[in-house]
Amino acid sequence: MRPFLITATILLILVLAVNGIAAWDQRALETRIRAAAIRFGPGQALLASRYVDERRFQKARIESISRPQVVAFGSSRVRPISTETLGLPREGFYNTGMGEATVEDYIALWWNLRVGRKMPKVAIFSIDAWIFNESYGQLHWLSFSPDVNLFLEQARETRFARWGIAQEVLYRWYQAKEMLSYTVLTASLKELERMQAGRKKRGIEVYQAFTNDIVPESAVAGRSALRADGSVIPPASARDQSSVAIQEKAVQYMSPAPRGLANFRWDTRRARRLELLWMDMRSHGLRIVAYLPPYHPVVWERMRQDRRYESALEETNGFLTGLSSRLGVRFLDASDPASIPCSPEEFTDGDHPNEACLSRLLERLGVRTRSG
Repeated sequence: MRPFLITATILLILVLAVNGIAAWDQRALETRIRAAAIRFGPGQALLASRYVDERRFQKARIESISRPQVVAFGSSRVRPISTETLGLPREGFYNTGMGEATVEDYIALWWNLRVGRKMPKVAIFSIDAWIFNESYGQLHWLSFSPDVNLFLEQARETRFARWGIAQEVLYRWYQAKEMLSYTVLTASLKELERMQAGRKKRGIEVYQAFTNDIVPESAVAGRSALRADGSVIPPASARDQSSVAIQEKAVQYMSPAPRGLANFRWDTRRARRLELLWMDMRSHGLRIVAYLPPYHPVVWERMRQDRRYESALEETNGFLTGLSSRLGVRFLDASDPASIPCSPEEFTDGDHPNEACLSRLLERLGVRTRSG
């Protein structure tokens, strides 16, 4: 028995040492990223000249921004919405949109806003139907796992969460568990191997983007970029497309199937997580508006003609309508572009509406915009 205890103790110490070294190194990098992110402010843009981990980027930005009045959540389809779109003062809006963002991403971003005491008054949700498709692999959010787990643990322990020290205790408890986690150990070993091999640290590209790729908005000159409020500046090549080119992209979008809607199978767990998120937001006094974003007219017509995709949208609309009614959320199914209306020229491809289209959509939801 004694040799076993000695062996187990040694292994435990090794696990703690490896995870500790990796955690220390990661915290040092995150400190550098936060310091660099603070320098990114209104009137500036970050050129999309390199791959950047969007989730690490957004977490750093949330830590560095002032408390906004309005925050937008969603995938890349929400990113054209800007401070100017909403007619808000500088730093009054922040757009957390990311490629392939799903419910767990919303949760992690909200958790960071809560912890940082930067909760807005209004939350705008652009919700893609595919986030509720259990058959569609959604893995990008996994880097947010610690934040998601903290939120879900708190949501399950609502009575405990009312105690004043609950959040700090919960956070420290989860940190302690992480230090002994096998999953964290394997990730730590891989990161140490990268360092030993002289390869770049994961996340270093975010620091490099903040230090090397920020320019005045006036200097973007037709390139793709992000504003300091998280909204996207599309490249001139996307803005200046002909209607024929846009329609061709819309047709391609349907081949072989619209993103994330093939073999649609309702994801009860993810639906419940969205409900927990909205319940938490409402308990903190937020006004929530949500919508299913519009598709290009060609895509919409073809989806209506295919019962597989039409039923997926109907099921999603039914769930969101019921949930919104129960929680006092303003919701609009804007999948049909004619309901806004949005013209074919107000898309960049099969499912990405431009700012003008989204501005009118937000007006329908009662959100004051620059033109409203």
